[in-house]
Amino acid sequence: MHKTFKQQNCQASLTTGKGSSTYTLDYPALDRKLSITFESSFPHTIESWTEEYISGYGANKQKLTTSGKKIKTILSDYWNKNSTNDIHLRDTLGL
Repeated sequence: MHKTFKQQNCQASLTTGKGSSTYTLDYPALDRKLSITFESSFPHTIESWTEEYISGYGANKQKLTTSGKKIKTILSDYWNKNSTNDIHLRDTLGL
């Protein structure tokens, strides 16, 4: 985004619904917002996220949205799964 890397002020909010909560970080100076939705009960698994930001300059700038959603979960000792032999696990997770 060609912006100087520096500390930014943000407004944080937490909203709670049925079984899930959403934590939102809003950066007004950057016109950027990040929302993370997670299960309200332990272990607070992240279910989805959305990021909105401005891309481009002048008349060509536009608001873009990036999002992700959990498709599958597996319980595994992931710290031991870091070789090319474990690449099949990406397919298992739908990545």
